[in-house]
Amino acid sequence: MADPVIADDDDGVESTFADRLSVKITRMNDSAETKRATRANTASPRRQAKKEASASRSPTADRSGASSGEREADAPKQRPYHHGNLREELVRCGKQQLVEVGLTGLSLRQIAAKVGVSQVAPKHHFGNKEGLLAAIAASGFRDLTEFRFSRLRPHMSAEQRLRSLLSSYVTFAWHHPTLFHLMFGPQFPARQIHAELEAATTQSYHTLARAVVDYMGERGKEDETRALEMARIAWMCMHGVSTLMIDFSINPVGAPKVSRQQLIDQALDLVFAGIRGVNGI
Repeated sequence: MADPVIADDDDGVESTFADRLSVKITRMNDSAETKRATRANTASPRRQAKKEASASRSPTADRSGASSGEREADAPKQRPYHHGNLREELVRCGKQQLVEVGLTGLSLRQIAAKVGVSQVAPKHHFGNKEGLLAAIAASGFRDLTEFRFSRLRPHMSAEQRLRSLLSSYVTFAWHHPTLFHLMFGPQFPARQIHAELEAATTQSYHTLARAVVDYMGERGKEDETRALEMARIAWMCMHGVSTLMIDFSINPVGAPKVSRQQLIDQALDLVFAGIRGVNGI
């Protein structure tokens, strides 16, 4: 059976998930090329500046017995950070700090110092620490969506696509546990006030929901309301697997030992069996 069509949220044009996937992969590749070119163009002047600064120093100073302190004084001073998108750089540095010092150790002051800007710069962009954390979490959801799409292929069947999306969800959580906990944590009591985070969260969930709609349609069950119910249950199941895998042992005493991938596959088998069973497909 042909893939069911769903109205695309971006332009109102009907398309299958496979069509959107092909476009998404092309856009991701184009975006990656643009980012690499931008980094190369930005890095070249910096490397040249370093070479010039190094060449301007006297090569005889160290040989004349100058102390390390004197050599450091001669070195070019770190210049304030300049970037076309300071907000993006603050988020990137915040994600790095989250990994290094954890949620409790992360501070606006340290991030500002790392980036090389004044202490008020983060507050200008985010207001407070919660605002920064919301931006980091939103970035995490975009990373999750991009990672899941990167593992899809246009030739996949609807079942293969759905299985890949669910599996990659757990894989992402395993590799980014601190970020994953922040994305779904209690740090945002009024989540709806953070528009960027709300949008990124919704996009991530809709990626899964559309895949479930396509899967059930492929098996002859074209009931979008029912499919969305199944999407929520499938997400809850795999989110539970992700959390347990991060925080607890996946091999409790007395249970047969399995690898992470075996556990993911077993959980997916149960999810798909449940979807087929309760819907008679």
